[in-house]
Amino acid sequence: MEPPAIVRAYVESFNPAGLESWVDTFAAEGTYSDPGTSVPLSRNDLREYFGGLFGGFPDATIETLSLDSISEDLSVWRWVLRGTNSGSYRGLPVTGRAVTLAGCEFIEARGGAIQRVEGYFDRLAILVQLGLAPGRPA
Repeated sequence: MEPPAIVRAYVESFNPAGLESWVDTFAAEGTYSDPGTSVPLSRNDLREYFGGLFGGFPDATIETLSLDSISEDLSVWRWVLRGTNSGSYRGLPVTGRAVTLAGCEFIEARGGAIQRVEGYFDRLAILVQLGLAPGRPA
């Protein structure tokens, strides 16, 4: 089963240049959550939240590892984000370091719009790669 067109548009527009198009894939009442959010974000909060990510990593690229429908309304997207910390990111100091972060998202789409996204990634991995937290002992 192929992912719906709106899910493909969501995936294809998730990048620094496509932020507005990406937000437009959400329904008016659509929500997004990941390990960095304390509560699900509304569509109105997405520009600020992801503007912060792309502001910190303006050269960010997102590689799709897989995009699969697992039911009529639910798709799973496995991705890898790569970028260099050359701008302000969530109030942390600029490090100039590169990060590679793997994650996945469960994307619920109905009525031609994204209704809900639950993203998963390792928040500590970002801080370790930026040199802002100790790594795991060898």
